[in-house]
Amino acid sequence: MAPCLLDRIKKHPGAAIALQYCDPADGSVIRISYQQLTTAAQLKRQQISQHDQQNIALPYRQLTDFIVSLLAYDGICAALYLLPDQDTTAPAMPSVAGATAAEPPNIESSWYLATSGTTGTPKWIGHSLAQLTKTVTCKAASSQLCWGLVYQPFRFAGLQVVLQSLLSGASLIDATTGAIEQRLGVLLQGGVTALSATPSLWRQFLFSSKLTVLPLQQLTLGGEIADQSLISRLKQLFPQAQLRHIYASTEAGVGFAVSDGHAGFPRRYLEQGYYDLQLKVDAQQHLWLKGPAPFGPELAGRVDADGFLDTEDLVELTAERVLFLGRASGVINVGGNKVHPEQVEQVILQVPGVAACRVYGKSSSILGQLVVSQLVATPDTDTTDLVARVSQHCQQQLQRHQIPIKFQLMAALPLAGSGKQARTVE
Repeated sequence: MAPCLLDRIKKHPGAAIALQYCDPADGSVIRISYQQLTTAAQLKRQQISQHDQQNIALPYRQLTDFIVSLLAYDGICAALYLLPDQDTTAPAMPSVAGATAAEPPNIESSWYLATSGTTGTPKWIGHSLAQLTKTVTCKAASSQLCWGLVYQPFRFAGLQVVLQSLLSGASLIDATTGAIEQRLGVLLQGGVTALSATPSLWRQFLFSSKLTVLPLQQLTLGGEIADQSLISRLKQLFPQAQLRHIYASTEAGVGFAVSDGHAGFPRRYLEQGYYDLQLKVDAQQHLWLKGPAPFGPELAGRVDADGFLDTEDLVELTAERVLFLGRASGVINVGGNKVHPEQVEQVILQVPGVAACRVYGKSSSILGQLVVSQLVATPDTDTTDLVARVSQHCQQQLQRHQIPIKFQLMAALPLAGSGKQARTVE
């Protein structure tokens, strides 16, 4: 049996800084060493013998307490349910008291994360620690990195950053709250050298001059489609850094990473696979994945007879690449014609002066839905003719039913708690 999380981080130098954050009371910087983390977790373990082999809910209130709980409960409890904070919708909890497991002490705990609910009712998805950490890099150089946490740590992407930092012996800077300038200030003060964020959040960071001051050695994009213009822009700003975009989800777990500087992923993955992951695309353009471990019963309706999971992500096949189009559930239906909002957004983002955009469906009594777009201009852009230039570009690059009927200039676009673009149908 693989060692639990606490045993895996005990090998790190105790004096090394594991966490750093600003005290909300007075703004002072608080640093937590690995020794302090492991000591706190061991003390907590001594107080929780009544939870041995049971399911337990771990509500998120503060990062240090959250991590100490993960260290204390993993390997003792049968299942850990990572509860979102009080402002986030969570699926109904199963019974967490008296649910004794059949395994002996020092068991392999299951980790349950709630889906975001952006494409349906939130639900619990279970993973093992081995599944959650299969792409964690623990090379000697990894311990020298300083990770910035800008995701909610109880979500899949945020937990990935937490586990990568902890298991590699790196430092972690908490920048999960506050305005963009404030969060970048925290990252800069902490000397962050590795940062993972959604493409939408990266675009917001690009508004600030503070981003280019960060001594980034590793950049990661995930959670949304990483378009070529954003990848190229980040490579230009950080030419010496390693840049990769990751395909992963709460349901599918860790999928694959691409670091060749191009959008999408190589088509050869469909024939050759990606390490122990198999991929295929069906006639409806859905991407399917199959890993070495079977998917849980909560996904039974989306798993075929061969054990492949329907990710419900739509893709387009080209000669060399597989390009993402968006979620099947997010398609806008314009008079029977399907429009992928992410595909329209990528076209709009090609226009100089457009920093971010959001495309969504607006209800129509005649056509069912119409395409609408919101735009954010770069700080130095004269917006006088921006809408006209975007409209002209769309007319040249898109089919008639894909062209937004309205373009609205915005100061900023709201993001969901996951860091992803908020997509609602009006």
